[in-house]
Amino acid sequence: MARPWRSAFNATGDGGGRGRLWLCQLNFGGPTLTLPADLGPLGLGEIFDPPLNAPPPAPPPYGSGAHVHLGEISASLLGQPAWSLVIKLFPAMDPKEAMALVEFGSLWFDDRVVFDPMADISAKNFRLNLPAYGPRVYYEIDPARLALRDGDLLVYDKEAGPPTVPAPHDSKNNLLAALERYTGLTLRAPHRLDAATSGLTIVAANRLAASRLGQAFSTGKIKKRYLALTRGPKPAFEKTLVEAVISKEAGRYKASAGGPGYPSRTALTVLGEYGDKVLFLAEPLTGRTHQIRLHMAYLGYPIEGDRLYGGGEAPRLMLRASGLAFGHPGTGKAVTLGGPWP
Repeated sequence: MARPWRSAFNATGDGGGRGRLWLCQLNFGGPTLTLPADLGPLGLGEIFDPPLNAPPPAPPPYGSGAHVHLGEISASLLGQPAWSLVIKLFPAMDPKEAMALVEFGSLWFDDRVVFDPMADISAKNFRLNLPAYGPRVYYEIDPARLALRDGDLLVYDKEAGPPTVPAPHDSKNNLLAALERYTGLTLRAPHRLDAATSGLTIVAANRLAASRLGQAFSTGKIKKRYLALTRGPKPAFEKTLVEAVISKEAGRYKASAGGPGYPSRTALTVLGEYGDKVLFLAEPLTGRTHQIRLHMAYLGYPIEGDRLYGGGEAPRLMLRASGLAFGHPGTGKAVTLGGPWP
Protein backbone atom coordinates (compact mmCIF):
# COMPACT_ATOMS: atom_id res chain seq x y z
CA MET A 1 0.00 0.00 0.00
CA ALA A 2 1.40 3.38 -0.96
CA ARG A 3 2.17 5.74 1.89
CA PRO A 4 2.20 9.55 1.57
CA TRP A 5 5.68 9.85 3.06
CA ARG A 6 7.50 7.84 0.38
CA SER A 7 10.47 9.52 -1.23
CA ALA A 8 13.31 8.55 -3.53
CA PHE A 9 16.77 7.52 -2.42
CA ASN A 10 20.26 7.57 -3.87
CA ALA A 11 22.42 4.47 -4.15
CA THR A 12 25.78 4.14 -5.88
CA GLY A 13 28.06 1.17 -6.40
CA ASP A 14 27.11 -2.47 -6.96
CA GLY A 15 23.93 -3.41 -5.21
CA GLY A 16 20.94 -2.82 -7.43
CA GLY A 17 18.84 -0.14 -5.83
CA ARG A 18 15.20 -1.23 -5.71
CA GLY A 19 13.32 1.81 -7.01
CA ARG A 20 12.24 3.63 -3.85
CA LEU A 21 13.17 3.61 -0.21
CA TRP A 22 11.14 4.81 2.78
CA LEU A 23 13.33 7.75 3.68
CA CYS A 24 12.88 11.26 4.87
CA GLN A 25 12.64 14.34 2.67
CA LEU A 26 15.86 15.88 3.92
CA ASN A 27 18.21 17.40 1.38
CA PHE A 28 21.72 16.04 2.04
CA GLY A 29 23.09 18.34 -0.65
CA GLY A 30 26.07 19.88 1.11
CA PRO A 31 28.11 20.10 4.26
CA THR A 32 25.58 22.35 6.04
CA LEU A 33 22.53 20.08 5.42
CA THR A 34 19.34 22.06 4.91
CA LEU A 35 15.65 21.19 5.24
CA PRO A 36 12.96 21.97 2.66
CA ALA A 37 10.68 24.81 3.75
CA ASP A 38 7.59 22.57 3.60
CA LEU A 39 8.91 20.09 6.17
CA GLY A 40 6.96 21.40 9.15
CA PRO A 41 5.83 19.76 12.39
CA LEU A 42 3.38 17.46 10.60
CA GLY A 43 6.04 16.51 8.09
CA LEU A 44 8.03 14.79 10.83
CA GLY A 45 5.67 11.84 10.36
CA GLU A 46 7.28 11.39 6.97
CA ILE A 47 10.59 10.68 8.72
CA PHE A 48 9.42 8.62 11.68
CA ASP A 49 6.84 6.23 10.25
CA PRO A 50 4.41 4.46 12.63
CA PRO A 51 5.75 1.49 14.59
CA LEU A 52 4.82 -2.15 14.00
CA ASN A 53 3.72 -3.44 17.39
CA ALA A 54 3.36 -7.02 18.57
CA PRO A 55 -0.18 -8.47 18.67
CA PRO A 56 -2.21 -8.21 21.89
CA PRO A 57 -1.63 -10.87 24.57
CA ALA A 58 -3.04 -14.32 23.92
CA PRO A 59 -5.16 -16.18 26.51
CA PRO A 60 -3.35 -17.90 29.42
CA PRO A 61 -0.78 -19.23 29.85
CA TYR A 62 0.61 -16.55 27.52
CA GLY A 63 -0.89 -13.22 28.44
CA SER A 64 -0.90 -13.55 32.21
CA GLY A 65 1.29 -14.94 34.96
CA ALA A 66 5.00 -15.71 34.65
CA HIS A 67 6.39 -15.63 31.13
CA VAL A 68 9.70 -17.32 31.95
CA HIS A 69 9.79 -20.80 33.46
CA LEU A 70 13.10 -22.41 34.33
CA GLY A 71 14.54 -25.18 36.45
CA GLU A 72 16.21 -28.59 36.47
CA ILE A 73 14.93 -31.35 34.21
CA SER A 74 13.59 -34.34 36.13
CA ALA A 75 15.11 -37.75 35.45
CA SER A 76 11.72 -39.04 34.27
CA LEU A 77 11.86 -36.71 31.24
CA LEU A 78 15.30 -37.74 30.01
CA GLY A 79 15.06 -39.39 26.61
CA GLN A 80 11.55 -38.01 26.05
CA PRO A 81 10.79 -35.59 23.15
CA ALA A 82 11.38 -31.91 23.89
CA TRP A 83 7.68 -30.99 23.57
CA SER A 84 6.83 -33.31 26.48
CA LEU A 85 8.55 -30.90 28.90
CA VAL A 86 6.12 -28.18 27.83
CA ILE A 87 3.20 -30.50 28.51
CA LYS A 88 4.71 -31.33 31.90
CA LEU A 89 4.53 -27.62 32.75
CA PHE A 90 1.09 -27.07 31.20
CA PRO A 91 -0.85 -30.36 31.27
CA ALA A 92 -3.95 -28.82 29.66
CA MET A 93 -2.03 -27.57 26.61
CA ASP A 94 -2.67 -29.23 23.24
CA PRO A 95 0.43 -31.23 22.14
CA LYS A 96 0.36 -29.39 18.79
CA GLU A 97 0.63 -26.09 20.66
CA ALA A 98 3.55 -27.45 22.70
CA MET A 99 5.33 -28.50 19.52
CA ALA A 100 4.68 -25.09 17.98
CA LEU A 101 6.29 -23.39 20.98
CA VAL A 102 9.45 -25.46 20.54
CA GLU A 103 9.58 -24.70 16.81
CA PHE A 104 9.06 -21.03 17.68
CA GLY A 105 12.37 -20.97 19.59
CA SER A 106 10.84 -20.58 23.05
CA LEU A 107 12.47 -23.64 24.70
CA TRP A 108 16.11 -23.69 25.76
CA PHE A 109 18.18 -26.59 27.16
CA ASP A 110 21.39 -25.69 29.01
CA ASP A 111 21.35 -22.19 27.47
CA ARG A 112 20.93 -23.46 23.91
CA VAL A 113 17.73 -23.00 21.96
CA VAL A 114 15.89 -26.14 20.78
CA PHE A 115 13.88 -26.04 17.56
CA ASP A 116 13.08 -29.73 17.05
CA PRO A 117 10.08 -30.75 19.19
CA MET A 118 11.03 -34.40 18.72
CA ALA A 119 14.64 -33.97 19.94
CA ASP A 120 15.46 -36.24 22.88
CA ILE A 121 15.83 -34.48 26.21
CA SER A 122 19.36 -34.98 27.53
CA ALA A 123 20.07 -31.64 29.23
CA LYS A 124 20.29 -30.75 32.91
CA ASN A 125 18.42 -27.42 32.90
CA PHE A 126 15.63 -25.84 30.88
CA ARG A 127 14.18 -22.39 30.27
CA LEU A 128 10.83 -21.82 28.61
CA ASN A 129 10.19 -18.25 27.45
CA LEU A 130 6.50 -17.84 26.67
CA PRO A 131 5.73 -15.14 24.07
CA ALA A 132 2.85 -13.03 25.39
CA TYR A 133 1.06 -13.37 22.02
CA GLY A 134 1.68 -17.11 21.67
CA PRO A 135 3.66 -18.89 18.90
CA ARG A 136 2.37 -16.60 16.18
CA VAL A 137 4.26 -15.22 13.19
CA TYR A 138 2.99 -11.68 12.67
CA TYR A 139 5.93 -9.91 11.00
CA GLU A 140 6.96 -10.20 7.36
CA ILE A 141 9.11 -7.77 5.42
CA ASP A 142 7.75 -5.21 2.97
CA PRO A 143 9.67 -5.74 -0.33
CA ALA A 144 9.27 -2.02 -1.11
CA ARG A 145 11.59 -1.28 1.83
CA LEU A 146 14.49 -3.24 0.32
CA ALA A 147 17.10 -0.66 -0.62
CA LEU A 148 19.76 -3.01 -1.99
CA ARG A 149 19.94 -6.70 -2.75
CA ASP A 150 22.67 -8.73 -4.46
CA GLY A 151 24.61 -11.94 -3.88
CA ASP A 152 26.54 -10.50 -0.92
CA LEU A 153 24.15 -8.33 1.04
CA LEU A 154 20.73 -6.82 1.56
CA VAL A 155 19.95 -3.39 2.98
CA TYR A 156 16.47 -3.07 4.47
CA ASP A 157 14.70 -0.03 5.84
CA LYS A 158 13.60 -1.63 9.13
CA GLU A 159 10.36 -0.60 10.76
CA ALA A 160 10.31 0.53 14.38
CA GLY A 161 9.21 -2.40 16.54
CA PRO A 162 10.66 -5.65 15.20
CA PRO A 163 14.10 -6.62 16.54
CA THR A 164 16.94 -7.22 14.09
CA VAL A 165 17.72 -10.74 15.34
CA PRO A 166 15.83 -13.48 17.25
CA ALA A 167 14.77 -12.89 20.85
CA PRO A 168 14.98 -15.60 23.57
CA HIS A 169 11.19 -16.10 23.40
CA ASP A 170 10.65 -15.66 19.66
CA SER A 171 12.85 -16.74 16.76
CA LYS A 172 10.37 -15.80 14.03
CA ASN A 173 9.28 -12.16 14.39
CA ASN A 174 12.54 -10.39 13.63
CA LEU A 175 14.15 -8.85 10.57
CA LEU A 176 16.71 -11.62 10.00
CA ALA A 177 14.14 -14.43 10.11
CA ALA A 178 11.64 -12.51 7.98
CA LEU A 179 14.29 -11.81 5.32
CA GLU A 180 15.26 -15.50 5.35
CA ARG A 181 11.63 -16.46 4.74
CA TYR A 182 11.42 -13.93 1.91
CA THR A 183 14.70 -14.87 0.19
CA GLY A 184 15.00 -18.57 1.08
CA LEU A 185 18.63 -17.91 2.07
CA THR A 186 20.61 -18.35 5.28
CA LEU A 187 21.51 -14.79 6.26
CA ARG A 188 23.73 -13.17 8.91
CA ALA A 189 23.39 -9.90 10.80
CA PRO A 190 26.68 -7.98 11.21
CA HIS A 191 24.63 -4.81 11.81
CA ARG A 192 21.89 -4.46 14.43
CA LEU A 193 19.48 -1.68 15.24
CA ASP A 194 17.54 -1.52 18.49
CA ALA A 195 14.02 -2.88 18.04
CA ALA A 196 12.55 0.59 18.63
CA THR A 197 14.85 2.26 16.06
CA SER A 198 13.86 2.33 12.40
CA GLY A 199 15.99 2.67 9.31
CA LEU A 200 18.72 1.20 7.14
CA THR A 201 20.05 -2.18 8.28
CA ILE A 202 22.72 -4.25 6.51
CA VAL A 203 22.27 -8.04 6.34
CA ALA A 204 24.96 -10.34 4.89
CA ALA A 205 24.02 -13.02 2.35
CA ASN A 206 27.06 -15.25 2.91
CA ARG A 207 29.74 -16.01 5.48
CA LEU A 208 32.54 -14.09 3.74
CA ALA A 209 30.42 -10.94 3.35
CA ALA A 210 29.42 -11.19 7.02
CA SER A 211 33.07 -11.40 8.06
CA ARG A 212 34.12 -8.43 5.91
CA LEU A 213 31.18 -6.29 7.01
CA GLY A 214 31.76 -7.19 10.65
CA GLN A 215 35.39 -6.14 10.35
CA ALA A 216 34.37 -2.90 8.62
CA PHE A 217 31.91 -2.07 11.41
CA SER A 218 34.44 -2.83 14.15
CA THR A 219 37.12 -0.63 12.55
CA GLY A 220 34.79 2.30 11.84
CA LYS A 221 34.91 1.96 8.06
CA ILE A 222 31.13 2.00 7.73
CA LYS A 223 29.75 5.50 8.16
CA LYS A 224 26.28 5.85 9.70
CA ARG A 225 23.80 8.70 9.97
CA TYR A 226 20.77 8.95 12.20
CA LEU A 227 17.93 11.42 12.60
CA ALA A 228 16.82 12.13 16.18
CA LEU A 229 13.91 14.26 17.36
CA THR A 230 14.07 15.87 20.81
CA ARG A 231 12.30 18.52 22.87
CA GLY A 232 13.47 22.12 22.50
CA PRO A 233 14.59 24.74 22.83
CA LYS A 234 17.04 24.75 19.97
CA PRO A 235 20.63 24.70 21.29
CA ALA A 236 23.05 27.56 20.69
CA PHE A 237 25.42 25.36 18.69
CA GLU A 238 24.93 24.23 15.10
CA LYS A 239 27.41 21.39 15.43
CA THR A 240 29.03 19.68 18.39
CA LEU A 241 30.98 16.53 19.27
CA VAL A 242 29.73 14.55 22.26
CA GLU A 243 32.45 12.57 24.02
CA ALA A 244 31.54 10.37 26.99
CA VAL A 245 32.32 7.10 28.70
CA ILE A 246 29.58 4.47 28.44
CA SER A 247 29.31 1.91 31.21
CA LYS A 248 26.74 -0.45 32.67
CA GLU A 249 25.58 -0.15 36.25
CA ALA A 250 22.88 -2.28 37.92
CA GLY A 251 21.89 -3.66 34.52
CA ARG A 252 21.46 -0.23 32.92
CA TYR A 253 23.71 1.71 30.53
CA LYS A 254 24.82 5.24 31.38
CA ALA A 255 27.06 7.95 29.93
CA SER A 256 29.45 9.96 32.06
CA ALA A 257 32.36 12.35 31.67
CA GLY A 258 34.92 9.80 32.88
CA GLY A 259 35.57 6.71 34.92
CA PRO A 260 35.57 3.04 33.92
CA GLY A 261 33.80 2.05 30.74
CA TYR A 262 34.11 2.51 27.00
CA PRO A 263 34.97 5.84 25.35
CA SER A 264 32.41 6.95 22.76
CA ARG A 265 31.95 9.84 20.36
CA THR A 266 29.00 11.16 18.34
CA ALA A 267 29.00 14.17 15.98
CA LEU A 268 25.74 16.14 16.13
CA THR A 269 24.29 18.72 13.74
CA VAL A 270 21.14 20.73 14.42
CA LEU A 271 18.91 20.44 11.36
CA GLY A 272 15.96 22.54 12.43
CA GLU A 273 13.39 23.53 15.02
CA TYR A 274 9.72 22.63 14.60
CA GLY A 275 7.44 24.08 17.26
CA ASP A 276 8.81 22.74 20.51
CA LYS A 277 10.84 20.00 18.79
CA VAL A 278 14.42 19.96 17.50
CA LEU A 279 15.67 17.63 14.76
CA PHE A 280 19.31 16.47 14.95
CA LEU A 281 21.59 14.61 12.59
CA ALA A 282 23.70 12.18 14.63
CA GLU A 283 26.84 10.53 13.25
CA PRO A 284 28.27 7.94 15.67
CA LEU A 285 32.05 7.71 15.46
CA THR A 286 32.12 4.67 17.77
CA GLY A 287 29.65 1.83 18.09
CA ARG A 288 28.49 1.39 21.69
CA THR A 289 25.14 0.01 22.82
CA HIS A 290 22.47 2.74 22.92
CA GLN A 291 25.21 5.27 22.10
CA ILE A 292 23.11 7.95 20.39
CA ARG A 293 20.29 7.62 22.91
CA LEU A 294 22.75 7.96 25.79
CA HIS A 295 24.64 10.85 24.22
CA MET A 296 21.49 12.83 23.50
CA ALA A 297 20.34 12.40 27.11
CA TYR A 298 23.84 13.26 28.37
CA LEU A 299 23.69 16.47 26.35
CA GLY A 300 20.31 17.33 27.89
CA TYR A 301 18.28 16.46 24.79
CA PRO A 302 16.81 12.97 25.35
CA ILE A 303 15.13 11.54 22.26
CA GLU A 304 11.35 11.76 22.18
CA GLY A 305 9.74 8.41 22.96
CA ASP A 306 12.83 7.13 24.79
CA ARG A 307 11.32 6.04 28.09
CA LEU A 308 14.59 4.45 29.19
CA TYR A 309 16.59 7.69 29.08
CA GLY A 310 14.08 10.41 29.87
CA GLY A 311 12.50 11.25 26.51
CA GLY A 312 9.06 12.81 26.22
CA GLU A 313 5.89 11.01 25.19
CA ALA A 314 5.76 9.93 21.54
CA PRO A 315 4.17 7.12 19.52
CA ARG A 316 7.62 5.55 19.07
CA LEU A 317 11.31 6.14 19.67
CA MET A 318 12.03 9.09 17.37
CA LEU A 319 15.35 7.77 16.10
CA ARG A 320 15.97 6.70 12.52
CA ALA A 321 19.04 5.23 10.79
CA SER A 322 18.86 7.43 7.70
CA GLY A 323 22.22 7.00 5.96
CA LEU A 324 24.98 4.48 5.29
CA ALA A 325 28.27 4.72 3.39
CA PHE A 326 30.55 1.69 3.06
CA GLY A 327 32.71 -0.41 0.78
CA HIS A 328 30.85 -3.27 -0.86
CA PRO A 329 32.06 -6.54 0.73
CA GLY A 330 32.27 -8.28 -2.66
CA THR A 331 33.55 -5.61 -5.04
CA GLY A 332 35.06 -3.01 -2.74
CA LYS A 333 33.18 -0.27 -4.59
CA ALA A 334 31.64 2.60 -2.64
CA VAL A 335 27.98 2.29 -1.68
CA THR A 336 26.07 5.30 -0.31
CA LEU A 337 22.47 5.32 0.88
CA GLY A 338 20.50 8.26 2.17
CA GLY A 339 21.57 10.93 -0.29
CA PRO A 340 24.95 12.39 -1.29
CA TRP A 341 27.42 12.81 1.55
CA PRO A 342 29.63 15.87 2.05
